Amino acid sequence: MSTAVAKKNSSANLADVDRQIRQGRAVLRELRDTLEDLDDRRELARAKKRNGGKPGVNWESVKKEFGFNF
Repeated sequence: MSTAVAKKNSSANLADVDRQIRQGRAVLRELRDTLEDLDDRRELARAKKRNGGKPGVNWESVKKEFGFNF
């Protein structure tokens, strides 16, 4: 095999590895986001169970406290 062909194959392999790394990172980001969403849902369910039957907070008082104007 000539040196030129070996360099071309090496460059192609590196490009393929780079593409696979980018795809892997994207999948990991999606998984992390999904896990965070699931964790938030679990915490919300726990809070609802803990606070079951208790009155909620008045939305108008929340808007006033945090300065929301909508």
